Amino acid sequence: MLRPVRMQKIRIIAPYSYRDRVISALHDMGVMQIEEIKEDIEKLLSPGRTSEQAKTVMDYLQRFRGYENILPKKNVSGRAKFSSLSDILNEASKIDIDYDLKVVVTKENDIAASMKDIESRLAALEYMKGYDFDVSIFNGRHFESYIIPDKNVDQETFKDLDAKVIPIRNAYIVTVPEDRTQDLSRVANSLGLRLIHIPELKGKPDEVISMLQDEKKKLDQARQEIQKHLQDISDKYYERIVQIREALEIEARKIEVEDKLKGTEYTFAIEGWVPADAFDMVNATINRVTGNSCIISKVDTDEIPPTLLRNPRRISLFEFFIKFYSLPEGTEYDPTLIFALVFPVFFGLMVGDWGYGLAILLLSLFIIHRVDHPPARSHIPKVLSRFILMIMSPQSLKILAKALIPSSIVAIIAGVLFNQFFGFAILPFTVFHVYSVLPKLMLIAGYIGLGMVAFGFILGFIEDLWMHDVKGAMDRLGWLFFAVGIATIGLNLIHHDLTFSVSTGLTNLAAVALIVVGIPLIAIKEKSQGFIEMPSIISHILSYLRLVGILIASVVIAEIIDLVFIRSLVSHSIALAILGIIILIFGQTFNLVLAVFEPGIQGARLIYVEFFSKFYHGNGRLFRPFRSQRKYTENGIELEKGR
Repeated sequence: MLRPVRMQKIRIIAPYSYRDRVISALHDMGVMQIEEIKEDIEKLLSPGRTSEQAKTVMDYLQRFRGYENILPKKNVSGRAKFSSLSDILNEASKIDIDYDLKVVVTKENDIAASMKDIESRLAALEYMKGYDFDVSIFNGRHFESYIIPDKNVDQETFKDLDAKVIPIRNAYIVTVPEDRTQDLSRVANSLGLRLIHIPELKGKPDEVISMLQDEKKKLDQARQEIQKHLQDISDKYYERIVQIREALEIEARKIEVEDKLKGTEYTFAIEGWVPADAFDMVNATINRVTGNSCIISKVDTDEIPPTLLRNPRRISLFEFFIKFYSLPEGTEYDPTLIFALVFPVFFGLMVGDWGYGLAILLLSLFIIHRVDHPPARSHIPKVLSRFILMIMSPQSLKILAKALIPSSIVAIIAGVLFNQFFGFAILPFTVFHVYSVLPKLMLIAGYIGLGMVAFGFILGFIEDLWMHDVKGAMDRLGWLFFAVGIATIGLNLIHHDLTFSVSTGLTNLAAVALIVVGIPLIAIKEKSQGFIEMPSIISHILSYLRLVGILIASVVIAEIIDLVFIRSLVSHSIALAILGIIILIFGQTFNLVLAVFEPGIQGARLIYVEFFSKFYHGNGRLFRPFRSQRKYTENGIELEKGR
């Protein structure tokens, strides 16, 4: 678990006649990241030949995507299994609904245009409802009329436009010569006014409105008939369409892979990365589909492999935080397990209140349930939900909530030991009073800082030895000696009332020796730059004191809020009591928000900055195997048993 999955680069050489079978097998296994063939054999080979059926596949794929977008969605209960590309194309050729859908779409567009025209006419006529005049008087060969739905406009505004202004209910009708319509638009834009053109219709407003509404009903009926026709087509073809569309998309991906193939007139070669423990499966499967007519070999290379993380389910959710920082390279440590163990402890210690811990636990469970079972109608304010979803996706929010569950449990345990419940001491016992054990807590935080920094350097030392970087290993060892030496002297100063002498004990003597040995080791690689960075090691160790600082800040804020609340209750004033309750609710809510964000941010920071910087490189590239997510189809190849 402390390292990414070991990867192996392989090369497959097979007869060209088995190309499609090999590509299909690799896709269905889904364990190989296919890459361009490197220069060592590329010069011996020529680019692969594009499949003769590639254009047919892409044409069908585009057509079936169009079908799926037009037809009403249906639940798909079954999965299809196609024996070959020819089988897929044969099934695709049986569904020919192009003309039918083209007619339907054309009718829908015509209806939509007509409905839009009617809506615009009704919008103008609504202002004329109840008036006894013919609408046709407002439009002629040499003039046009508009409604301005704003009764606060000064009529003098339109005086220079040779306009005639007629006030009506909550609006004006402005009639201008045909050659002044541009001027009217310019004036309206400058004043921020909306112009509604009066349509060229005959009849009184109420009569015309009634006529347009009848036309609208007829169009609605026609639209419903079209929707029913589409439903009938969807009932008959939708399930098969989405199955064929998915199969075609998979075949399109296989065709894209052909660009990475190299070969001769009779053979082709393909290279890529597979998990080392999957090599036997790949070897057996490819030999089976080619009748043992292929050569599969491991490729020795100095390339850094892609990264595949494989952690237990409850640990793997913390991979989100590692990837957020930087994915490890394929040959270095996978720090997911360390993060999963350390982060909840840091978070819980900084919260240190079982009331806040319980609230965070319940909130986390609520978020998980909400993401898994979204309600038809949410009671959460849209502004808040949009803001949250703008920061992270629902699945990311769910992962964060799952990570906070163990963190909140640690917070509950710490809160019980400190007897802190939203700042109140409601338990009949207190194991550790926060203020009385504050010096010890500071000391413990210092030891935690020293332990994390030292552990980081030890991991870096082992990593450098593994990579045969002797100078790097000596550098890490030098920093380890220096950090332990400085920290030991500092801790001894605290224990001996800030007095220091080498003669006070062997630990100080050993600490000085570690510093003396460590400095030259640092200088071997970093030279004078190392002397500049030495103070940063002290700051990294002391940085872990924020574990206690944030805990104390949270306790103090909660106790101040509680004190204001209690004082308001004993004041014998109803108004002050109500104010105290309001302060209690909003104050504790604010402190709860801080109890989520501050420990979360600072806990992650202590790991990212003060710990990872001692051994972690990052910048790995994610392992992207050649495969597709299947929802409506099944694999066409049976894998070796046991895999």
